[in-house]
Amino acid sequence: MLGNLEPMVRLGMSKVLTDEGVEVVAEEGQPDDVVAHARRLHPDAVVLALDGGNSRELGEQVRAAAPDTKVILWARDETEMEVFDPGSSAPRTIRTSVSGALRSEVGAEKPQEEGQ
Repeated sequence: MLGNLEPMVRLGMSKVLTDEGVEVVAEEGQPDDVVAHARRLHPDAVVLALDGGNSRELGEQVRAAAPDTKVILWARDETEMEVFDPGSSAPRTIRTSVSGALRSEVGAEKPQEEGQ
């Protein structure tokens, strides 16, 4: 599920993910809609903008609504992602290209944690 990303970013990210064989089940821009869809759909992962004003707060709302969902906060400049795995209290920071990072989080590659 793609969350509070800008429309063109959501489109591009949707393409990257579908090219990897990942089903994108929803694309939402409004925070309340993101939380509602997460609660209803229980997706494997929700991608949110790291550089959005209230992204961390929105991420926490998604985690509360769908505790088994991975929350990925993605930086628009494609330099960093913060990944909250289900049940974790702190994020993993991943520094790589957006396509490489997304592939790692959907199972095509093993994620690399910061400092490795």
